[in-house]
Amino acid sequence: METVINEITPVEFELEITATADDLKKEFNEALRAQRSQTNMKGFRPGKVPLDLVKKMHGKAIGYQIAERKVQEVFDEEVMGDDDYDVLGQPQISELSYEVDGEMKATVQFGVRPEVEIGDLSEEEVDALAYEITDEDVEKELEGLRQKNSDLRPHEEEITETDYVVIDLQQIDEETGSPVIGEKEEDVTFFVDDEKLHDALRDGLIGRTVGDTFTVTLPHQTQEDPEGSHTHRYEVTIKETKHRELPELDDAFVGEVTDDQFVSVEELREEIRSQLEQQAEQQAEEFVQSNMVERLLERNPVPVPGPAIEMFLDSFIEDVKQRNDGDLPDGFDREAFRESNRGEAEKQARWMIIRDKIIEDSELEVSDEDYDAFFEEQAGAEAQLSPQQLRNFYEQMNVMSRVEQQLLSKKVFDHLKERFTIVEKDRETLEEELKAKREAAASVAPTPAG
Repeated sequence: METVINEITPVEFELEITATADDLKKEFNEALRAQRSQTNMKGFRPGKVPLDLVKKMHGKAIGYQIAERKVQEVFDEEVMGDDDYDVLGQPQISELSYEVDGEMKATVQFGVRPEVEIGDLSEEEVDALAYEITDEDVEKELEGLRQKNSDLRPHEEEITETDYVVIDLQQIDEETGSPVIGEKEEDVTFFVDDEKLHDALRDGLIGRTVGDTFTVTLPHQTQEDPEGSHTHRYEVTIKETKHRELPELDDAFVGEVTDDQFVSVEELREEIRSQLEQQAEQQAEEFVQSNMVERLLERNPVPVPGPAIEMFLDSFIEDVKQRNDGDLPDGFDREAFRESNRGEAEKQARWMIIRDKIIEDSELEVSDEDYDAFFEEQAGAEAQLSPQQLRNFYEQMNVMSRVEQQLLSKKVFDHLKERFTIVEKDRETLEEELKAKREAAASVAPTPAG
């Protein structure tokens, strides 16, 4: 048997295997005799069918089984058993040819983990979001709660910013000024102070009354153009308006909307503040983590083996299945999906490589104390199972590896925050800097050829 390992790229290799009929003869004959013992044929006693007939009936299938098994054995010995190859991703048999009593040829493609050097990060600045929950933030949430539980009273007075409206939207042809057939939305409802409402529509509504009509130009958003870079003109007909009557913010209101979980306005204020702080803390953590990942990806443009990218693409498709009751949606185009997500898969695979290197270099690991703290926190949130009961459940469901990876990720980011120079900025400053970067990028973007 001959084997050759060829380097395709620094992170991708091929194992070529060539075996003669003599190399496989012993295993083939043993498998043939085993098949004979299970073969029944009219005119022959069980297990006594001539080997030539068994070979004619099952030889090809037996041969391929042996060939696949031999390929796996050789790969394990030549590649997995060699410390020079740190295999990453699922190896793929790209070629397998075998004829009974003839030669077998096989090619196995596999990827290896690239070398990564994280280096010193102390001079690398990473933006972090500084947050502060104010009394104004709390009152805004309380006001939203009042609005959610408000009563709507029909009226025919002039529309104000706090009103609820029902309208029809009819698209108008720009050239002829005529209604576009089939492009009418009826009974569209919303509050005029909805933050998502386009200013042009809001301005057109305020001060008008039921029965009024007016035209307005609005962005037209589609899946291909989510920013709505082109516009349509619409005729708006106001069909109904309602005033929003807010309930009094008192202890009785608090008890009603919280099912008596809280009995005073002050208790609810404190709970809202606590929730807002938790949300802000989570957003800030996700923001700095994302920035650290992006910076490490920029610093380490290591090549990613194809099998690792394919591994992530497979996981993306499995995620689609899980979100669709275990099946892919009707008409799902696997190849188009894989191609459109290839860049993201490569990015995630590269981050996995970098993350694993950080764990290795820093000798990060999950201790029993880490698991105990995790299940203590989870049990406190669930309030139904004890920490040990919850741990037993996770073990029975075979999801402890997920817990380990979650805890490892936290250790990685905690470790990185100590190595990077973290610069806290408020949201307004970050938004201004992001806007300036976008404008600078747009100013140097190449102009399409006319």
